Amino acid sequence: MVRVFAIVFWLMVSAIAASAQTAPVRDTGGPTQAEAQRALEVLEDPQKRTQLIETLRALAKAKPPPDSAAAPTALEPNSLGAQLLAQLSGWGDRLSAETAATADAVSDLPVLWLRTERALGNPVLQRAFLTALWQFALVFGAAFLLEWFARSAVRRPILRLAAAPESGSGTAAASPLPGALRLSRRLPFALGRLLLELIPVAVFAAIGNLLAAIVANGTIRLAILTLVNACVAYRVVLAIGDMMISPRLGRLRLLYTDDAGADYATAWLQRVTTIAAFGSAAAQIGLLLGLDPGIYRTLLRLIALIVAALLALVVMRTRRGVAAYLRGGSAHDGTARWRNGLAATWHYLALVAIAAGWFVWAAGERNAIGGLRLVIGTALILVAARLIAILVLGLLDRAAHLGVGFVQHHPGLEARARRYQAPARLVFIVLIDFAALLALLELWGANAFLWFAPSRIGGHLLSALVTIAIAIVAAIFVWEGANAALERYLARLGSAGPAVHAARLRTLLPMLRAALFATIIVVVGLTALSQIGVNIAPLLAGAGVVGVAVGFGAQKLVQDVITGMFVLFENAIQVGDVITVAALTGTVERLSVRTIWLRGGDGTMHVIPFNAVTTISNASRGIGNASVSVTVAYEVDSDRVAAALREIALEMRKDPEFAPLILGDLKLLGVEAVKASGVTIAGEIPCTAAGRWPVQREFNRRLQKRFQELGIALSSG
Repeated sequence: MVRVFAIVFWLMVSAIAASAQTAPVRDTGGPTQAEAQRALEVLEDPQKRTQLIETLRALAKAKPPPDSAAAPTALEPNSLGAQLLAQLSGWGDRLSAETAATADAVSDLPVLWLRTERALGNPVLQRAFLTALWQFALVFGAAFLLEWFARSAVRRPILRLAAAPESGSGTAAASPLPGALRLSRRLPFALGRLLLELIPVAVFAAIGNLLAAIVANGTIRLAILTLVNACVAYRVVLAIGDMMISPRLGRLRLLYTDDAGADYATAWLQRVTTIAAFGSAAAQIGLLLGLDPGIYRTLLRLIALIVAALLALVVMRTRRGVAAYLRGGSAHDGTARWRNGLAATWHYLALVAIAAGWFVWAAGERNAIGGLRLVIGTALILVAARLIAILVLGLLDRAAHLGVGFVQHHPGLEARARRYQAPARLVFIVLIDFAALLALLELWGANAFLWFAPSRIGGHLLSALVTIAIAIVAAIFVWEGANAALERYLARLGSAGPAVHAARLRTLLPMLRAALFATIIVVVGLTALSQIGVNIAPLLAGAGVVGVAVGFGAQKLVQDVITGMFVLFENAIQVGDVITVAALTGTVERLSVRTIWLRGGDGTMHVIPFNAVTTISNASRGIGNASVSVTVAYEVDSDRVAAALREIALEMRKDPEFAPLILGDLKLLGVEAVKASGVTIAGEIPCTAAGRWPVQREFNRRLQKRFQELGIALSSG
């Protein structure tokens, strides 16, 4: 910092010396004394005055000579091409002038040194410098002292924050190049450290500006404020750079580099920032103290040229290391070709960007403050883009690594999320880089934001892209939501439901996904076509005609498929069930999306399309009641008959062959009918679905034998 103030002091001395040695320029804009005398003689002589009036009248009445035939122009005066050519021509002229002036500035350095030596011997200037020097010393001494107290106060919080364990950092064997998720976890600590380190800088700025307004007046006050603001800008840039690079604390580093690279980047950042900030401040102070504007512009050109040269030197020294980093990664990931191309040419692109930045600054005719703001604004935009990228990419990585409980609740969701991770990273990186590029172009005077005004083509294009992006995101949510719902249903069905039903649904799943995917593609495609200006009305009309034709021609087929899908999804029937459908009863032997294959009791195979199905009676679901109904003679005691029926049911429940098929005791429903021919007693035995008919047949056999033994006569009616 001492060397920096020495350089600034020398530049101030040079500035005032150049101002003191600059000779005043004679004003040649007005007429000389001899010319004024001759004009007075003409006006005082009536004859000469009359001749002058006649001559002026003749010149006024004379017709202008005809214009020569103008050459046909290739561009209209107000066309876009003409405006571009005029703008480029103006830039070219200014660039040529700035380049020549910069070359002259280098040759003027010996003259500037001689003027400085002469100024140091001037007693008046010496007294002015002594007065300014003690004012500078008072302001900066007090500001630095209070800044030291503030820095001492925040030192312990900074150390505690730097020593805080990194969330999710893992063991020491973690990768030396952290991923986006780890960088996002470092980001809060790095930002907190930056805010604490900016507190002393804010104290320095406040004290410096306050004391400058109290101690000094006029030009000296402005000069002190300029240097104070340069110091603040210098410290802020270094603090932000320390947050990003973190040479002393690698665990909080937000850039992909090692310790040696961080130290190298920090050293060059200090050099470039010192020259840019304090060089511009010295030139501005010189202008405030009377430096010739031509010399002021010369200093600015030199400062900008030195900064550009230093940046170019950094690029050339790091070209091999950056190229090796760009070539890193797998050679089979599909990006090896463009990574190798970028590694071989990145330094040329960087040199072109540096030269273009210097030319744009020179063509814009900026002053010292404007140039410094340009550099600081560029750095802030790049840092903001990096921080946003760390945050967004960290959130993407976090979304791709779901918790154990969430994965158990939503099976397969983590694998599907990771499929979208790489495309989403690419999309967000492109968006962030594009936004940063637009902000840089706007900062450098290209009016890039006007390109996307609602009335411009950029605005229409941006609106179309946003609409298409929203449609794609909505389609992805619908697609993944449907898949997640199906997977959860299948998982629940596989753990609690029949395996046959789950297998059947897994067979139907590809067909459902294909139908859903086709629907989504059609909707998104039509949305995209409508946004880019394609008239989709003929497409919709054609699709409607085709849909109507298919609907009329394949009406029954569509009805079969839709009904069959719903029947299968609801698990209404399955192979082996005994059902009654379309007035036919039998055992289901085969199922498809369109038909039911039913084996009748006589062995007949019935093929029933689903469009003929209105009601399904399934006798094979859950329980099956074996029906008991017997009609005895009128004179037989009904209680005796009921007791006999209960005994038969109890015997069957004790029989090992039929006990597994019977779920409960006989339920007598009572006397169902009383007729002249006899009395009917009804009941039922709860059975399994498969045991209904065997139990009913065996019960009837035993009932006949038992009634023979007991002498119970059946009705003959």
